[in-house]
Amino acid sequence: MGYYKILSEPMQTCMPHYKGLYRSEPFPQSNDEDRFLSLWQRYVQHKLNSMGVTTELTLDELKEFANLATKATGDCYEVIFISETLECPYLAEYYGVDVAGLGGYSMVGENFFTESREFSNGIYHLHDLISQHFRTKLNTNGLFSSQEDAISFLTILNDLTELSPGCVEQEAWNVIHIFKVK
Repeated sequence: MGYYKILSEPMQTCMPHYKGLYRSEPFPQSNDEDRFLSLWQRYVQHKLNSMGVTTELTLDELKEFANLATKATGDCYEVIFISETLECPYLAEYYGVDVAGLGGYSMVGENFFTESREFSNGIYHLHDLISQHFRTKLNTNGLFSSQEDAISFLTILNDLTELSPGCVEQEAWNVIHIFKVK
């Protein structure tokens, strides 16, 4: 089963080409038009407690909402389909595989792969090796090209946490596929 989100361009803290889950969702301003506000209210009303938006909005309404959000904010929003499997029921562009928590926070998008991270407990060199290895597995969208690479990365994160508790954020990490719905 999959779900939808309306997401913007990457946040400043992310890799510039990142197209995963860790991006902003639209938020209305006081002067936005009624249709935008109506769609936004329905969008947030039907969010699941876990990760996404139910299918309460039709695909056409989601596309309309993304277009209105782009027009209202000046940022570029797109309809994203998120799935635990490599299947999307709609015509879509496959972006890749992300490792994200329940709230959408991503270990991939959060710049885990930058060279300037600092860790305590002398674990920097291990992080550097992990980062160097997995950085080569990222595609042009800043996501893993294969589910196997994402699972390996998640396994290493869990092992790293066991070696040095607290060096990686405690989160219920998930391996998810990201699609841009056309």
